Order: sequence, then structure tokens, then C-alpha cells
Amino acid sequence: MLRWIVRALALIVIAAATLVVLDFAELLVPVGPDDSASMANTIPACDGRVLAQGLTYRFTDPSPDEVVAVHAAETDEGQIVPDPDADDRVLVLRVVGGPGDVVVGRAGTVFVNQQKFDDITTKPFAAVNVPNEQYFLLGDNRSAAIDSRTFGPVLRDAIFAKVFAVDWPLRDITFRLGQFTGAPPGKIDCN
Repeated sequence: MLRWIVRALALIVIAAATLVVLDFAELLVPVGPDDSASMANTIPACDGRVLAQGLTYRFTDPSPDEVVAVHAAETDEGQIVPDPDADDRVLVLRVVGGPGDVVVGRAGTVFVNQQKFDDITTKPFAAVNVPNEQYFLLGDNRSAAIDSRTFGPVLRDAIFAKVFAVDWPLRDITFRLGQFTGAPPGKIDCN
């Protein structure tokens, strides 16, 4: 009996140490998006949590259609802005365009370099030429998202992890983070 207890405790300590190392190295980052309504229906609004890993972006840059985690801060005026040095907020958004791309919303659709990006209904917005070392990020809930249409292109250094799974709530666990089509759910009341 004592041997079984010692083994169980050893496994618990090893598992906890592994999770701490993975978290410290940003290899496995549990992210609870502060503005989760921005990615509804892909990520459940209000209580959705995702897993992200930071290793990929140490060697490569984000690609279009990837869901990423972004360091952000809240200004004194209450605005949310991406900030590579902040760690008080995390935004989870989809990469639409990278350096040199032209992104525009017209006729209910997002276009990147004059090519249709997806089938999520989107209000028109002016063309944006994405500068070097920056990315244009959009939420999938385009009618209520806080994204690059609000704060502009995001510095590469603010993007710290690639989201690879929804892990909460349990009924919504998935590794598929593809876009849905049609009208986004809009404003979501989490109260």
C-alpha cells in the first residue's frame, strides 16, 4: 500500500513539474481569452478556453487562417491594444494577412490581395496595407470582435502562441479551429 502511494505521489509531482516547464517555456499555454466573444462560434463565448503552444512561432511566422494568442493591455481610456510587453490580457484572433498584404472588407466579405479570404459575413472596412513585421488579425465574430479593424495591424512580437485546441467547456473540446460560414453571432451578453 505504501509503495502504491509513493508511486502515485511521484507521478503527480512529475506531471506538475512537466506542466510548469511547458508553461514557463511557452510550449503549452492555457489561454482564457479575455474577449472571447471575438472568436464565437469557433471558441465558445464567455467561458471558452483554449490551448496554445509557443514553440512554433520561435522558428516560423504566423500564416493566414491560423488562430493565434496575442499579448494585450488595456489603456487608461479602456481600449484594448496589442502590446508585446504586456501580460495582463490575451486576445485570441485569426490571422488574415501578413506583411505586404492588402486587406479590405467590401460587399460583406474580407479580401486579401483581391482574393476572397472566407465566408464570414463582414461589414465593410477600408483597405489596409499591412506593414513589415505586422499582421492583420480578425475575430470570427466579425460583428462584435475587437480586432485589427479597431487597433490596426499587430506587431509580430505581440503574437506569442499558436492556438491548437478548445479545451473548455468539456462539451466543446476540439482540435478543429476552422472558420464557420455565414453571419456571426453578434454581441454576446455573458451575464
